[in-house]
Amino acid sequence: MIVHRMSAALLALALIAGACGDDGGNFSEAFRSSFMRSCSASESEAFCSCYLDELQQRYTQDEIFRVVIEGSETPPQEFIDAGLACATELDG
Repeated sequence: MIVHRMSAALLALALIAGACGDDGGNFSEAFRSSFMRSCSASESEAFCSCYLDELQQRYTQDEIFRVVIEGSETPPQEFIDAGLACATELDG
């Protein structure tokens, strides 16, 4: 289930990877908005918001774009860990 959540969120990132510029290490509003819209299509808004915040604490927008562009069938462990932190917090 968690891997599915990570894959859905990564797909959302892939859809917007080329559309938004980096905003000094913080995610741009366009990135955040697109991520939330795409992620919320398959996951709860609470999970998506938490996951986005976790990713922003761990990565720059450019780092996420690089991971998405490199592509992989499964998300990197660090992305999974960010999602697990949210799942634990929300299921708490």
